[in-house]
Amino acid sequence: MIGRYANLGAYRQLVGSGEFLRALGGGALALAGFVVGQHPGPWARWTALGLIGASIAVNGAPIIWGALQGLWERRVNVDELVSLAIVACLIQGEYLSAAVVSCVMVLGSLIEQATGDSARKAIQSLLDLSPHTALVWADGQFQARPVERVAVGDRLLLRPGDRLAVDAVVKKGASAVDESSMTGEPIPRDKAPGDAVFAGTLNLNGVLEVEATRVGQDSTLGRVIKLVSQAEAHKPKAVRLIDRYSRWFTPLILACAGAAWAITGEANRAVTVLIVGCPCALILAAPTAIVATIGRAAKAGVLVKGGQYLEAVAAADVVLFDKTGTLTEGKPRVREVIPAAGVDRLEVLRLAACVEQDSSHPLARAVLKAAQYAKIVIDRAEQTCAKIGAGVCGLVQGNLVEVGGACLAGAGAGAPAELSAKLLEIKEQGATPLYVYQDHRPVGLISVADRVRPAAKGAVEELKALGVGQVGLLSGDHQRSADMVAEAVGLSRAWAEMLPEDKLGVIAQMQAQGRRVIFVGDGVNDAPALAAADVGVAMGAAGADVALETADVALMNDDVAKLPFLMRLSRRMIRIIKWNIAFGLAFNAAAVLASAGGYLSPVLGALAHNVGSVLVVLCSASLAFYERPRAMAR
Repeated sequence: MIGRYANLGAYRQLVGSGEFLRALGGGALALAGFVVGQHPGPWARWTALGLIGASIAVNGAPIIWGALQGLWERRVNVDELVSLAIVACLIQGEYLSAAVVSCVMVLGSLIEQATGDSARKAIQSLLDLSPHTALVWADGQFQARPVERVAVGDRLLLRPGDRLAVDAVVKKGASAVDESSMTGEPIPRDKAPGDAVFAGTLNLNGVLEVEATRVGQDSTLGRVIKLVSQAEAHKPKAVRLIDRYSRWFTPLILACAGAAWAITGEANRAVTVLIVGCPCALILAAPTAIVATIGRAAKAGVLVKGGQYLEAVAAADVVLFDKTGTLTEGKPRVREVIPAAGVDRLEVLRLAACVEQDSSHPLARAVLKAAQYAKIVIDRAEQTCAKIGAGVCGLVQGNLVEVGGACLAGAGAGAPAELSAKLLEIKEQGATPLYVYQDHRPVGLISVADRVRPAAKGAVEELKALGVGQVGLLSGDHQRSADMVAEAVGLSRAWAEMLPEDKLGVIAQMQAQGRRVIFVGDGVNDAPALAAADVGVAMGAAGADVALETADVALMNDDVAKLPFLMRLSRRMIRIIKWNIAFGLAFNAAAVLASAGGYLSPVLGALAHNVGSVLVVLCSASLAFYERPRAMAR
């Protein structure tokens, strides 16, 4: 492959420049020159030379010009090797060889481009998901409007078969939504009012009215596109190492060509050495594997910002999780309602729901949801007020009702023995107790707890099976709650009551010991830890924007089970890169020896050179089809 096209990002420029047609045209000219040259007579000879010369001008001249530019700018580029080979052929009078070498080298770069693009189809499919128009409510009706003109707060209509153009929240209707394009999950998810939906997802069987929450580049799909562009721009250590090789590779191949000429006295062999010596397979070894890996991860719902983070994931030996919203769902649920003697259990829940209905606190939402499930009629409380850090109170049918945690004034005072005993039991279970008072008399307790994600335990087991030495928990919650979650999912250690700076301290201490740390979190308070870790992994669906911006990896659909998959995929990528490099070195060495020995002509050398490059790209492309083990896909 020609050195100036070693950067995968240059492929679009290559195709758009019309070089494919020029390469074919140049090849046709060379073929025509060969055919005409088979006829006797001076006219045929001069016509053939003209056609072959035009072919060299079309395909060879740009290569030589690129090499001269590199020399002028004092940049060593493998174009010099191909240029010297073409010039040497011309000096020898091997005009047809020069034309064929030029054509084969350019066509080889185009073949590699097509193969490399196949490794990135998973990413490209994401880029093509956004529709061009959306139905937006305006002037009393839904009107088609360009996506660029949709703003946050606009109400949109989604009909069956429509693809969503923005991130939004469902306001009316119910439907199943296919989120496989963003999360990798094949099973559609049911959506109802209050549920979030993402740009690029497909509405299946219902009519939804949604309100836009993120548009354009701020939408989930927009962030995917941004991450992909960043990923292609990044170069990991393996690529930088190969770049350094190219500085001495050209002088080495020149020395080999000179030695072949000096020993055999045949310039043709030296020319072939120059052709096969281009280290294109080496240059392609890492970037093609990285792009294919990023594409496969994106297809599975894992967004990676760059190849260096894949390398770090592969080498990680410590994984630390945040608790709430990461290992747990981040959606507290009422676990139990404990009434005082002589009080009905549903009455305790009703009183609490009446004063909590206007609160946005997560615990309040848990109480309201439990009351709705119990089909309790919730009365409107009067004179409600929130006591910051303590709870809420209000008048329900003329009676003062107070609901709150341990900070509630007088919480626990006058509680009967059975409630006090239950209080200790609730705390032992790692749940949060809510006191319910009516006219300053304790009427019951409500136990609220977050639920551990079903996939968390399996993910931790797989990480340990992959050789991760320590899988721990960094939580701001109290120790008992952290221990309960750690025990439920099988973590080796739980750090509790951690402030953001405390989490940084734990990560820094481990890094000082030479360990590679992955931290997984979702909230604003996790942002410093996400930035400090070797790899920060954010929960992509529910995570805070600052966490997503700070993190290096995002897990769409908040699926922690994808983390072991990413580690397996990253390790496979490293193995593929090492294999590619070893193969590239061996292939180049064998081709140079064969050329010096006279077994390859310049034309065969050009073909062999491109075969090696294509084989490397095909090996990397296999990463795009990597499948999760069945145990992971359960």
